[in-house]
Amino acid sequence: MFVSIAFFSLNHCTNSSSQIEARLRELKSDLEKTICTKTIDCAKQEISKIPLAHRNMIPAFMQSESACLSFFKTKFEEAEKKQIEKNFKMTNAILDDYESCISALEKTSCEEYTGTTGQLKISGCENMKKYSL
Repeated sequence: MFVSIAFFSLNHCTNSSSQIEARLRELKSDLEKTICTKTIDCAKQEISKIPLAHRNMIPAFMQSESACLSFFKTKFEEAEKKQIEKNFKMTNAILDDYESCISALEKTSCEEYTGTTGQLKISGCENMKKYSL
């Protein structure tokens, strides 16, 4: 689910007010940082269990925050192109959903975040799936 969230770019907003644009830029940055911080923090323990000889098989975005931010920046740019193609319009309601989800992600345990408790469901992020393009 969180990769879906990341793929959904918060970078493009056609016919929007400057207020939505400013909030969009802030939320995009917050979302990238939150996802990467949570991904790196939650992966550390699992990565430490993998023998050094096999760590090169771990995706780079899971190994460092800078690689993660770079990875998601690319994914956001790809999603922005899809948004433009589909003439997707950002609204304050969508931005509110993103803000709620970012807040929920920050408070979520690694067990919940990595989905080890079963199907990945984080209270506050329920609406995010419908925004994936």
